Amino acid sequence: MKTEERKHLKIDPRTGLLLLMIANIIAFSQNDFGIECGLVVFLTIITLLCGCVASAGKWVLTFCALILLQWYVLPVSPKIIATSFSIFISYARRMLPCLMVGSLMLKTISLHQLIAGLRRLHVPQKLIIPISVTLRYFPAIREEMGYIRDAMRLRRIRGFEKVEAMIVPLMISATGTAEELSAAAVTRGIENPTKKTSVIVLRMSIFDWSVAVLATAFLALAFIV
Repeated sequence: MKTEERKHLKIDPRTGLLLLMIANIIAFSQNDFGIECGLVVFLTIITLLCGCVASAGKWVLTFCALILLQWYVLPVSPKIIATSFSIFISYARRMLPCLMVGSLMLKTISLHQLIAGLRRLHVPQKLIIPISVTLRYFPAIREEMGYIRDAMRLRRIRGFEKVEAMIVPLMISATGTAEELSAAAVTRGIENPTKKTSVIVLRMSIFDWSVAVLATAFLALAFIV
């Protein structure tokens, strides 16, 4: 495992946040197809360098599928279908770079590293607390959903009964999970106003600086074009 980890580059949380901000700015301020393709290619290269080959392939295939649907399938589809799905596909294409960056951060950056990066950026503690609790909440809920599915398989619940058997326990579990995470955060002293320390040492590597400079240059080029 150690030799495999050395082969792949790692992205700093601050670089990931910069990429996420730039992807959002370009997605909601530009309509040029060349800029959109260039951003997708740029993020795909970064994803490949970080070792997420399967994820990069899925995003490229998704982008190509959206283009094929918007350019070739919808124009020959019935008017109702074309009108209903054109807006959805257009916004899906705009949001794709943001989803790519988010997926890369989830796969390569741990929650502790993200919190350490936010503190290095001097983000207020009042904002870090809900972010940390929220990011811990969703994995816990996903784990609970796995337990509920296993219980349904054991009881051989099928058909529409699965909906009730999933929603009711999930709602009860969601409330309990939120209370447990809040209690755990308070126990760890997350509300303590003193300066926090961390064993995680963040350092911007040459790869991070290169990505940051290229992303900023790409943003400037997008506005120039």
